[in-house]
Amino acid sequence: MTRLMELLKDYWRYVLIGTGAVVLLGGWYGYHTVQVRSEQNRLALQASQAKQTPPKKTASSAATSSGKGGYVYIAGAVKHPGLYHIDGQTRWADVVQAAGGLTKDADGGAVNLAKVARDEENLAIPTRGASNASQTVAAGTATAGSAGVTAASGSATAGAGAQVNLNSATVDQLQTISGVGPKRAQDILAYRDEHGGFKKVADLKEVSGIGDKMFANIEPHVTVGP
Repeated sequence: MTRLMELLKDYWRYVLIGTGAVVLLGGWYGYHTVQVRSEQNRLALQASQAKQTPPKKTASSAATSSGKGGYVYIAGAVKHPGLYHIDGQTRWADVVQAAGGLTKDADGGAVNLAKVARDEENLAIPTRGASNASQTVAAGTATAGSAGVTAASGSATAGAGAQVNLNSATVDQLQTISGVGPKRAQDILAYRDEHGGFKKVADLKEVSGIGDKMFANIEPHVTVGP
């Protein structure tokens, strides 16, 4: 015991230094451990929030969906006629689907459902066998009558002296024009869909197979409407 006291008396400074070093080392280790755990918890929280946050709309997707939106009216042989919102690239087939689809007696082939719907347009879906069935795509006019609704402007009706609207006519309606058969009618519709419609009657010359002579024969019987 006496020997121990003498050793402590001679080396007490070293004992204090060693004890201090142990305390400092323990404190640094504890602090470092807390910092590491805190960083791990922060990263885990960020990962969890990233999974819960829906992806933001990118500029490219915004550009794709850009276009003039608005509202259109659909009537006739659909399950839920009424006013529907469009986003600028909506086609009439999409509007029909939003309206619950066609009814069992609908004549979907009598109208051009591939056409892009424009703000303030309206469309009446005729029923099979209805007399004088025609497509209504007249801006600002919501006419929901019988299946024989006639367009207020530029409608495609196959009557004597009536002009066919190149922007709304069906294959059958185009074939009422002298010199236009099934193949040429399909070519006209293909050009219309590819270019977003006809801007002027003279655009018919851009359709494959329609030269100056054929255009001169067709021009009096057609018009360009909405």
